[in-house]
Amino acid sequence: MSVASFALLFLLEFFMGSLMFSYWLGKIKGKDITQTRDGNPGGSNLGRMLGWKWGMAGIVLDFLKGFIPLVFIAEMGILQGWQLAVVAVAPVLGHAFSPFMKFSGGKAVAVTFGVWSALTRWEVPVLIGTIFTLFSVSRAISKKGKTTPEEDAARVFIGMFSVLIYALFRGSPYLIIVWLINFGVILLKHFSEAKKLYRRLKRS
Repeated sequence: MSVASFALLFLLEFFMGSLMFSYWLGKIKGKDITQTRDGNPGGSNLGRMLGWKWGMAGIVLDFLKGFIPLVFIAEMGILQGWQLAVVAVAPVLGHAFSPFMKFSGGKAVAVTFGVWSALTRWEVPVLIGTIFTLFSVSRAISKKGKTTPEEDAARVFIGMFSVLIYALFRGSPYLIIVWLINFGVILLKHFSEAKKLYRRLKRS
């Protein structure tokens, strides 16, 4: 594939990722979801402000923008190897550094789920979904209240490290490249929570 075609696909995927559906849904209802909790313009905060149905709509839309374009690119075999890896993480980068949010953007969890679903079908979604479900069940059993941003970050980090184990087990270099870039973005967007988690682990 030519450099121009590769760059065009990257920009297309970046643009798709940059569409801030949850933030815009909040604006439609007259709410600025960046003014609640951790200020993340994602589906979780949309749900906190407008209810779970709106939150789920935002999460699904963020998932689909990572899934739909990439699944077509992967199925058609347009890209291979490192080129596919770079284009695959473009929606994550677009969401995390959206030009519609002055290059700020969200924490890119739902779009990450969409990207890995496009690349691995059911395998990674089931893996991450199981980990997230175990977290929820654990909190329900312990009868704790709402999760803190630090606990949300811990759940995401554990999910991402499980994906790394999966990629290593598959022995797929391009999946490892996707993971490295994806995790770098996730870590950057959860940096303040990561520091708090690190301090807590040091104290314990």
